[in-house]
Amino acid sequence: MAHWNPVLAPGPDRTMWLFCKVGARISEWITLVTRSPDGGATWEPVRELVAGDRSGGRGPVKNPPLATPDGLWLAPASVEEWGERPSFSPFVDVSPDGGRTWERAPIPVDRSVLRGAGHIQPALWWGARGPVALMRSTEGRAHRSDSPDGGHTWTAAVPTDLPNGNSALASVALRSGRVACVHNPSDRDWGPRCPLVVSVSDDDGWTWRQVLTLDDGATPVDPAVPLRHGPADGFAAGDGGVVTSGAGEYSYPTAVLDGDRLLVSYTWQRRGIVLAEVPLAQLLDV
Repeated sequence: MAHWNPVLAPGPDRTMWLFCKVGARISEWITLVTRSPDGGATWEPVRELVAGDRSGGRGPVKNPPLATPDGLWLAPASVEEWGERPSFSPFVDVSPDGGRTWERAPIPVDRSVLRGAGHIQPALWWGARGPVALMRSTEGRAHRSDSPDGGHTWTAAVPTDLPNGNSALASVALRSGRVACVHNPSDRDWGPRCPLVVSVSDDDGWTWRQVLTLDDGATPVDPAVPLRHGPADGFAAGDGGVVTSGAGEYSYPTAVLDGDRLLVSYTWQRRGIVLAEVPLAQLLDV
């Protein structure tokens, strides 16, 4: 059975949590979870995050949860329905008790204006007025939603000016007040996942400017690993996932702050994982 989209994150209980989806089809995902009390040396038995839930996945779907000052744990989530007319539905799973129980808080989507399936895989940060969710989208731009009450309810998703071709993104709030986002800058649905870039926002995620390129396929990650040029061939997306050779793809980033640097991991042509280090000075002096 396939396992998908692992999310490793520190929990409110100071243990390490590992979430993942399991299922042959995306629409049938079940979320599994385990915890480590000793930094990953040992792990508890794996269990369902929400026992018996068959809605297509609960808890974080790609990016880590966000702890709020009020003690909530917010998991950026979404479900996908495939078929003749695919439909994506984002939400935030809210835990008031450190991950023991979860309640869905939907992110409203106006489907009358959609050209495609919608928005999925939110990334969360604590903004100037509370939690913010930034989502990948079929609509050519990343969409956002804000919570006016600390995470319990969310505003309708609206577009930002950040290009997004329905590929995963990661966001981090910097200590300077800026927000950084790692993404593929295509503006069409299922667009190319090259290059992988970092953009920054000075207005809490409404407007963005691209500041550096992490990977454009021009530099081998290792002398023994040849580059594969050109777009991915055989690209197809469906309920069974994306089918592709991975050629020319640098995608699915995860980003975390570590002192004076931003660490970004991402998939390299679907054959390996790259860890990139970005000095924060490169994101501040621009």
